[in-house]
Amino acid sequence: MKRLLWLGLLFISSSWLFFIPIFTTPDWKIGIFFLAVGILCNILAFWKNKPKQISKKYLILIIPLSISILIINYPYNIGLIILTIGFLICAITNQLKYEKANVIITGISLTGITLTIQTALFPFYSIFVSHGHRIDILSPVVSIFGNLLGLKTSVNNGIVFVQTFQQTFPFATTWEKLGFYTWFNILIGALLLFILFYKKRKILLNILIFFVASFLYLMLRYVAFIHLYINTLELDIFWNPLYMLLSFLPFALLLIKILPLKDAKISNDCLKNLKINRKHILATIMIFIFVFSTVGAFAFQDPGTKKSGRVLIDEYHSDWEDTTRALDKEWYGMLSTYNFYSWAEWLNYYYYVGRNNNTLTSAILEDYDILILKCPTNSYSNEEVWSIVQFVERGGGLYLIGDHTDVFGMNTFLNQVSENFGIGFKTDATYELGTGMMSVYEPDDMFLHPIVQNVEQFDFMTSCTLQAPFNSENVIVGSRLIGEPGTYSTENFFRESVASPESEYGLLLQVVAVKYGKGRVVAFSDSTVFSSFSMFSDGYKSFNFGAIEYLNRVNSYSYVNTVLIGLAIISLVVSLYLLRNERKIKIFFLFLFIGLLSFSTATLVFSLMNEVNYPLPSARSDYIQVCFDQEYSGFNVSLKPSIGLYNEKGNYGTFFVWTQRVGCVPSLEKTLDDAIKIGDIIVIINPIKSFETEDIETITDFVENGGKVLVMDSILNSDSTANELIGNFGIWINYNTLDRSLYRSFNDTTNNSTVGNITSPYLTITGGEKILFSENNETHASVVEFYNEATGKIGKIVVLVDSYSFSNSIMGGTFTEPDKNQLQIYNIEFYIFEEILLSDT
Repeated sequence: MKRLLWLGLLFISSSWLFFIPIFTTPDWKIGIFFLAVGILCNILAFWKNKPKQISKKYLILIIPLSISILIINYPYNIGLIILTIGFLICAITNQLKYEKANVIITGISLTGITLTIQTALFPFYSIFVSHGHRIDILSPVVSIFGNLLGLKTSVNNGIVFVQTFQQTFPFATTWEKLGFYTWFNILIGALLLFILFYKKRKILLNILIFFVASFLYLMLRYVAFIHLYINTLELDIFWNPLYMLLSFLPFALLLIKILPLKDAKISNDCLKNLKINRKHILATIMIFIFVFSTVGAFAFQDPGTKKSGRVLIDEYHSDWEDTTRALDKEWYGMLSTYNFYSWAEWLNYYYYVGRNNNTLTSAILEDYDILILKCPTNSYSNEEVWSIVQFVERGGGLYLIGDHTDVFGMNTFLNQVSENFGIGFKTDATYELGTGMMSVYEPDDMFLHPIVQNVEQFDFMTSCTLQAPFNSENVIVGSRLIGEPGTYSTENFFRESVASPESEYGLLLQVVAVKYGKGRVVAFSDSTVFSSFSMFSDGYKSFNFGAIEYLNRVNSYSYVNTVLIGLAIISLVVSLYLLRNERKIKIFFLFLFIGLLSFSTATLVFSLMNEVNYPLPSARSDYIQVCFDQEYSGFNVSLKPSIGLYNEKGNYGTFFVWTQRVGCVPSLEKTLDDAIKIGDIIVIINPIKSFETEDIETITDFVENGGKVLVMDSILNSDSTANELIGNFGIWINYNTLDRSLYRSFNDTTNNSTVGNITSPYLTITGGEKILFSENNETHASVVEFYNEATGKIGKIVVLVDSYSFSNSIMGGTFTEPDKNQLQIYNIEFYIFEEILLSDT
């Protein structure tokens, strides 16, 4: 029956594909189903066994399990949850004499242990594959197997070319196409079974058999999938979780045949009374230090010595994403917002920002702490590259900003510099795997790099991917991505297809950092998101805060990571020496549960250290913050440069960005409280949520203390709650109708006759001071002011209708070349902000 453990291991290992978003969006229901099947197989594998009753003392292990479950995020704590369930069942059934209860506990516990170890090793998988997807060395082997199995193949530059009657297909041999993640999980489970069930010689023999069988099977499986792709042209067969699970089912059956586990014996030591001596206590300390140091070696970030924050943006080598021409009320069209002007001006509120328009030299760089090379369209000289490298080595920060497909040659030019630090900007473009849409990065809140520790969500607008050394720091590893190689045959070098068999997919590097000498380098792969039309949305501000704060340090304690690695090795050796005479099951449990306690402690300690050492910066100069409330409002701000994909009636993206044209900094705030905390001006558009009394009081206090509020509403907002708020200030929005006669037209214009009437609804305002009105003296914008004698500030609440006029349906997008009517709408917005909201008279 123990051979069923291979089937159980297959389903347990494959369940991760439905929990972790490596290739597809998680589907926890399917994941739980396959996990349950795996647990059932493990239970049946031990059904004929008669394990002894577990000692009550072992139930103390529920404590570190419970702590770890709270600290480690879902889904990475699934194994711990399963383990805890097993121990709870043990606690409930401990007094029962039903022998099969302990069989069930054994099956569940083995599942939980397997999942926990797979989780612990997942970061190593992530680092390994994200730093190198292709395994060109195996391509000739794949070609041999393919030719033996009926394909016509050849290999060139690591690409396997498969010739058919219709066309030739290029296949890049990657870890993902081989199904490496599922196999890696199976390997972990197999090693666990061998260690638990066999002695040393048998373990080594089984491992050898497992690896030989794995190599042959993975090659045959890959060739089979190439056959399948050629006949279906469906690339998702390589990453579809269900296909992947089914494709490894024959492998599990093969293992049942060649490694049936018939002679496997599970030790009963873990079921006897728990005895602890002094050696165990010392070994426990060593294990704790080992795990703590191992986590620290990866998670510790040198706080460094903070510098002055002098930033130099290189304009000399770049004709793209300009920072020099202002975003004002005169210049419109794509280039007016497709630039870095707002980004640079915003950075200048927090740091000292300069522009370079000359050849880069050491003499220039010595006056700055951070150098930004963005979107270069011209090459760097050898002397410039040397000066930049020396600048970093002496403690400078280097911020490299590239983009997709080597557009304008920018990645080629950046690589002249970045290759000196082991970093390469690839010439591909990334998309969401399976959909071809733009990708979104959402941090999982555990071991976050300081650059992204304050980022809730980051929306990419098509990045390239990066190459980096293994000792680099993964800042953003995008999941569910495909990197499609660029081409010189189309505009902006995009391929027509976003899914070809030579593409890399899965976990791809999009942002990476490297420490070099006393300085630091950050490589970023999607310049578009920092453009003026999108800079103040989707996590871009928080990311730039993190990047500049990280770069604005001289390395001081970079040796600590090496020390921690050494400490981890020493403590591991000492702990194994102390436990050399113990049975392996006891060693295993000590490492598992003390390791969990240590891991949980290290997670909290190093996360807190990064938060304390890398706080958000404070502005060095004042600016006007305009906060767009999303808690009560019924609008959206979509700033991606894609036409026709969004509901422009409810999209106020252009209105949002145009506040930058009058010198303001806009932001989207999820709650009214967040907006009140940081905002000078609060904008509420098409309110649809009923206002809480406390929030009305909060807004009233905000206005009475000099704050400004703009409330906009539309006749299209049938669920409006605007009057609930503005009525407290003596202003009301009124619903009106206008009757108009319609006439029938004849060829003889003197014989027009009335057909009937039509009623047009519209909004007007009563109360407050009239600031905008129509030709028949109806108010469309009104203001109420509050003078605060203590501060001398004037608070205002402004009400404006109809907000629909300020949606993208009327204003157009941020790239629009406006007509006369649109310019008039723009001018109304500028008037409301400049003359009313920003004026203290």
